[in-house]
Amino acid sequence: MVSSERIIADSRQSASVHVRIGAELGQLVLVRAIAETAALLSEFTLDEVADIRMALDEAATCLILAAAPGSQIRCEFIADGFRMRITVRGVCAEPDPVNESGLGWNVLHTITDHLAVEHAPYDTVRSGWPVVVTFSRVRRLHR
Repeated sequence: MVSSERIIADSRQSASVHVRIGAELGQLVLVRAIAETAALLSEFTLDEVADIRMALDEAATCLILAAAPGSQIRCEFIADGFRMRITVRGVCAEPDPVNESGLGWNVLHTITDHLAVEHAPYDTVRSGWPVVVTFSRVRRLHR
């Protein structure tokens, strides 16, 4: 099930999109498409769009693979014309689903301008550990 919560645009050409998907690998195509569209509309180059898509894929895949049964992944895309910030949230069945010393995390560091992961204590209501991965990519000026 996919739920679009809101889309906001203002005169400064910034946009914010929030999407909630079932924590299933098959849903990745949707969030990749949203990230790609937002990046293209913000005039990122095709190489930058590919980096954003790859970073999102790595972050979302980590959370989906470790997701608590029946949970959802929430993604927020904020583009302001020169930077895109993406936040991926999930409730995981394990406390530390992101291997910060692994190859995937090192690739994320290389292709993003900012990268952070936050772990919260076990949430008894949601039966898992809330985890948030945030990254951003700055649009380079091209002539």
